[in-house]
Amino acid sequence: MRALKLIQILEIANTKFPFDCSEPWDNSGIQVGDLERDIKNIAFSLDANPSTIRFAKENSCELLITHHPILLNPVKKIVASDLSGQTLFFAIASNVDVVSLHTNLDAAQGGLNDYLADLLGLLDVVTPEDASCARLGTIAQPMTLVSFRDLVKQRLLLESAAMICDGVEDQETVSRVFLASGSGASYLPVAIRTKADVMVTGDVRYHAAVDARRSGLPIIDAGHFGMEKHAIKLMADTFKREFEGIGLEIVCHECPFEMDPLVPQKN
Repeated sequence: MRALKLIQILEIANTKFPFDCSEPWDNSGIQVGDLERDIKNIAFSLDANPSTIRFAKENSCELLITHHPILLNPVKKIVASDLSGQTLFFAIASNVDVVSLHTNLDAAQGGLNDYLADLLGLLDVVTPEDASCARLGTIAQPMTLVSFRDLVKQRLLLESAAMICDGVEDQETVSRVFLASGSGASYLPVAIRTKADVMVTGDVRYHAAVDARRSGLPIIDAGHFGMEKHAIKLMADTFKREFEGIGLEIVCHECPFEMDPLVPQKN
C-alpha cells in the first residue's frame, strides 16, 4: 500500500496527539483539504505560508502538516491581501492540503512538551494541574541558574536565551523545572504553586516579567521559535514510525528553512 486518505492521516494524528487535548480557543486539525484525497508524500513545517506550501509542492507533497494553524480567530472573509487568505489561496492553487497540530501537540503525552523535557534531560516528568500544555520535572544534578541557562541553549540549539531574575544567576541553584512550550508565561501562577526553581518558556512580555521578578521565580525565555522549531522533527518522526509500522512508504519531508522572525537575518 502506497497511500492513505487524508481522513486516515487525521485518524493517526488523533491517536498520537488527540484533538480533544486542544485548548478551547484553538483550531487544530484540517485547515483546507479533501478528506478522501490520497496522500503519498507529506511535508512538515512550523507555519503554513506561501514559502512552506511551495516547499511541499516542489517535493510532490499532497499534504503539509504544521504546528501553527492558518485559521485561528473567527474568519468573516478570505482575501489575498491577508497572509491567511494568501496562504489559503496558494494552498488551493498548489493542490496542497493543510493540517495543523497545535495545542494538542503541546498537551498530548509524547507531544512537544514531553519531547522538550526529554531534550533537557528532565526526570520524573508530570503534567501540572491546570497546565495541560506544560510539564514539571527535575534535572539529574542541581546547578546554578546560569549553568542551566547554558544547558537550555545547548540542548535546544539556541544562539541565546534571556534570563529574567534578580541578578543572582551565578549563585542560585536550580533543580525543579517548569517547562511550557511557546508562549507559556500565563502559567506563571501555576509554576509558582508547584514550587519550581525555574520556568522555561518563550515570548515573555513586560508585565509577565515584572510579575516573575516580584515572585522570585526566575524565567529562562528560550523564544517561541526556539522551543517550537522542534515540533517539525517530532511530527515527522512520529508519522514516519507510524507509516513504517503498517508497511507504508509515505515519504516525509521536513521543511529546512524556517527562521526565527524576531532575529535579523544575515544577507
